[in-house]
Amino acid sequence: FYETSGEELRSHLRLLELDECLSLSPGIEPDGLLGGLWSDMELCVNPSRAVRELPHWLSQKYGISFSFECAVSEFRAGKLHTARGASYEYDRAILCSGDDFETLYPEIYHSIPIRKCKLQMFRTVSQPAAWRIGPHLASGLTLRHYSTFQHCRHLKTLVDRIANETPELDRYGIHVMASQDDLGRVVLGDSHLYGEEIEPFDSVEINRFILRELQKIIRLPDWTMESFWNGTYAKYASDISFQHSPEPNIHICTGLGGSGMTLSFGLAERNWDRWTKGIE
Repeated sequence: FYETSGEELRSHLRLLELDECLSLSPGIEPDGLLGGLWSDMELCVNPSRAVRELPHWLSQKYGISFSFECAVSEFRAGKLHTARGASYEYDRAILCSGDDFETLYPEIYHSIPIRKCKLQMFRTVSQPAAWRIGPHLASGLTLRHYSTFQHCRHLKTLVDRIANETPELDRYGIHVMASQDDLGRVVLGDSHLYGEEIEPFDSVEINRFILRELQKIIRLPDWTMESFWNGTYAKYASDISFQHSPEPNIHICTGLGGSGMTLSFGLAERNWDRWTKGIE
C-alpha cells in the first residue's frame, strides 16, 4: 500500500519495524508481527459524547435551532410537513436520513444500488491504571474491507488465504479494529451483514469470531466487556456517497457506509460550497 500510494498520501505514512510498533502501542501483540504502517491523519472522538454535545455547541455558537422527535414525512407545495402535522417553509432542504429508505422519496432509493448494512461491536470497561492503547489499531483483515487498499499488489493473495483458512470471516464480513475513548474504554469491532441477511437478533457467534481475531493482534490489561451493540447504515455501491436533487433546493446525501465519521464534515463543506457558491 505504501509503495503504490501517491506522494501526498505517502508523506503522512510511515513503515514501522516490529520494535517501532511496540514503542507506539503497548497493546500490540508481538507474536507473529513483522511490522506495521502508521498514519498521522487519524483522530478519535467519543461518538456518544460528540452526538450529545454537538447540537448544544452549534446552538450556542451559531444560533442553530434543532427539533428532535420531529420526523419530516413529506415535501409538498414548497413546504416540508412533519409527522406531527406541522409544516414549515424552507429555502434549502438537505436530506441525510441514513438508512431510512422508506419515508422520503422511496422510489429513488428503490432504483439505485444502495442497501443497509448491520454491524456488531462492543466496548470494554475502562482500562486500569490509566493504561492507553496508543493509536487506533487494525489488522491485515482490514485490507479486505476498504476500497482504499484495492491497489495493493498482493491483496489477492491475502484475500484467498483468508477465504481458505477462515471462511467465517468472509461470511460475516469481519475485520477487526480497536480504539480507546477518553474514558479509557476500548471500542472493538466489527462485522458486516447486508440487505436481506440482516436480522434484529445479534449473533453471539459473530462476537466470538471478532474477539478471537482481536486477541491475535492486541493485548489488553482487562478484557471485561461493558457493552455490546449493533448499528445499521446505508451503503451506496456506485460511489463514496449517494447525492441527488429530486426537486429544486432539495438535496439527498447518504450512503457513506462505514466512512461516515471520516468523510462527513469534509463532504458537508464541499457540498455546501457547491450548492450555495457554485464551487466544485
